[in-house]
Amino acid sequence: MRAFGWLVLLGGCGDPAGNSAAMAGGSGGAGNGPSGTAGDTVATGGSSGSAGSSGASAGSATTAGSAGASSMAGSGGAIPIIDGPPPPAITITEFEIPTPSQPGWITAGPDGAIWYTHQSTAPSAVSKVAKEGAPFNKYDVNVTNIGPRGIAPGPDGNVWYAKQGGIGRMEPSGQYDEFGVPQGGDSAGICLGPDGNVWFTQQINNKISRITPSQQFQSFDIPTASSGPLAITAGDDGNLWFTQAAVSANKIGRVTPSGEFTEFAIPTPASNPTGITQGPDGALWFAMHDARKIGRITVAGEISEFYIPSGNAPGRIVAGDDGNLWFTQSGAANSIGRITPLGQVSEYRIPTANSDPFDIVKGPDGNLWFTEISANKIGRVSNLAGGGTLMANAPGEMTVDELGGDTPCSNDSDCQESGKACGGDVCSAEKKLCVLAVTNDPGTCAADADCWCRGQGATCSAGHCTFTVHGGAAQPAE
Repeated sequence: MRAFGWLVLLGGCGDPAGNSAAMAGGSGGAGNGPSGTAGDTVATGGSSGSAGSSGASAGSATTAGSAGASSMAGSGGAIPIIDGPPPPAITITEFEIPTPSQPGWITAGPDGAIWYTHQSTAPSAVSKVAKEGAPFNKYDVNVTNIGPRGIAPGPDGNVWYAKQGGIGRMEPSGQYDEFGVPQGGDSAGICLGPDGNVWFTQQINNKISRITPSQQFQSFDIPTASSGPLAITAGDDGNLWFTQAAVSANKIGRVTPSGEFTEFAIPTPASNPTGITQGPDGALWFAMHDARKIGRITVAGEISEFYIPSGNAPGRIVAGDDGNLWFTQSGAANSIGRITPLGQVSEYRIPTANSDPFDIVKGPDGNLWFTEISANKIGRVSNLAGGGTLMANAPGEMTVDELGGDTPCSNDSDCQESGKACGGDVCSAEKKLCVLAVTNDPGTCAADADCWCRGQGATCSAGHCTFTVHGGAAQPAE
């Protein structure tokens, strides 16, 4: 078992000096991005055939600070600890899935159950578990090279899911239909939109698309080419918000139901934004995997960034009923993190080691539910306001960037724990197990299509992708 270190961004909890030192030297807020990012807002109309005219930008894109967190402003240097109460105790309960599944994306279904997708193709399936933690029900779906990915409740009492080249709709009974997306595309994140339609991202085709309950598709081209759209959520402002994970984009996008786009540059370069959710404060919150930060963007486009002082990488994020944001951390971190609207961070280790928590959602019971992709379990976080059995610990040693190491693979394309993102995970050339790309393992490929960074120009050469992390860093020889 790997050692796990805790760092808590809380005054009066742990060692403030140690926390401050851990955060020193990181990028600051406004004015600290690459040339042209601060205040860089792009507004444009939808693709050909979309309704509406060009939308105007609503505010600047990159200004630092939020209510009570003015210390975020400025460039570089140590960021003071934000005072706050001690983190609450919580309870984490895990439920063993009775069949192999590699559980990935997760949602609360309209039927009151917790639904999740199988990230592997053995089998390609969608499953659900009752909010009591049992029983589990598995429903096989049509097999493609990539199993089902994003999943969300629909407007019709069913759950809808994204998969390679298609969208699926599943009834609570397990009966399903699948619909091919026009022009193919690798569908990823999915959500119910404010217009009563289901919206989803297309990573390869660089589009935001929607499907009506009567299976009518409409797609909108994202202004920034090869932007790597990944996660998507509905905002309280009546629009859709999504992450653009490609290093050449590194933005948060907003699209109206009529297809008008506005894009906001993230101050920290190559941050690899993965998850995004509507926050309790009216802003959107997002996880910055490679930057080891949590981001916040107002509906006017103002972005704040908050360090995770342990240096762990966040994956997916959701708002809890306690008024805070909760996020997953895979690898040796193996934890669920919490950040308050003021930026106070605490982390809670998952009981099962090397479980690689992937996605997280608020359940119909008011608890949080998450997938453990390497442990084949579903986890539940309860007692969000305290009174549970787990407590965030005092600061400790930094963690390392490894996955659980129990997912066998032949090529990088077999590894999906980090959501098929450039900079996510690769197939270790030596171990033939999935590991995080930031470990600098050269990975394994048989063709260019095995390279997650192929959208940024990576190719397969001598059995390894020419680069596997954002920014085109070359991999070492085997």
